[in-house]
Amino acid sequence: MPLNTPALRLAYNANGLRSVDLPTAVRTLADAGYDGIELSLNAQHVDPWSFAEREADALRAVLEETGLVACSLATGDPHLLSPLPFEPALVDPDPAERARRLDLLRRGVRIGVRAGVPLVVFSTGSRHPAVDAAQADAWLDEGVAVLLETLERELDAVGAPRGSTVLGVEPEPGFHCQTNAEVAALIARTGSEDLWLSQDLGHTNVVEEDYLGSLERHLPLTRHLQVEDIAGRVHAHLVPGDGDVDFAAVGRALAGHEGWLSVELYDHDPVHAEAAARAREHLLRHLPGLSAPAGGADGGRRVLDLDAGRGAGARR
Repeated sequence: MPLNTPALRLAYNANGLRSVDLPTAVRTLADAGYDGIELSLNAQHVDPWSFAEREADALRAVLEETGLVACSLATGDPHLLSPLPFEPALVDPDPAERARRLDLLRRGVRIGVRAGVPLVVFSTGSRHPAVDAAQADAWLDEGVAVLLETLERELDAVGAPRGSTVLGVEPEPGFHCQTNAEVAALIARTGSEDLWLSQDLGHTNVVEEDYLGSLERHLPLTRHLQVEDIAGRVHAHLVPGDGDVDFAAVGRALAGHEGWLSVELYDHDPVHAEAAARAREHLLRHLPGLSAPAGGADGGRRVLDLDAGRGAGARR
């Protein structure tokens, strides 16, 4: 299995609790029975330009207080660099713009390593209509090589073992890599054991005809799975149970799989307490692997520390 954890464990993406500060978000999710939190690179919680030891201390304290696990760091906030969502992209035709995105992602990698978060997730961004796929692949491969070099350098800087933090690529509808297979091809091109697939169940439902088959086929490459419901294959994140996704079938596809599932409901912030509770209830009902009580064995939880990275991650 891709992760050294006792079973499927349930987290919630902090981008769905932007109206509260990060310590409050952690306590809210712990009170709701979640095992983990997926940190989000954004101005409200983990600001890539200002997050430092003081913020890490506050987060470390509340994680230890609640027993919640910081299972990943998502870098996909749409407006970190531009009023235009997700711009510039890793495959932008302007090298200066690609460099801006790379700078942001390198900051995310550094925070992830120094914070002891086992996974840093990013996406490719959209491909300009005038750019062909082969050229975009070449730019993407160059950027990913820089990120992998950054990862190795940051791990060495804190004396952390290889694999204790890895990178995950999330397919996104409309992006250059929008399917699990396209990310799998990128992973194959790099040949790196530090690059993984971060699946999003709703995205797979939107862009792939056989979303359950794709989910299952790509589990060996999957380090993390985001979940939400989808209605009519329209890319709008819904609380599990409010759309068309067959979560009972998802549960069967995940039988025997071990790792983290993260609920992502970024547009449900005004009702985040209700959304988190309903999502957890629905997933526990349909995913047998989540039946273990929250707060059980932590499967290698690592303490947040900007001065040192600790713990050994899983290897393929």
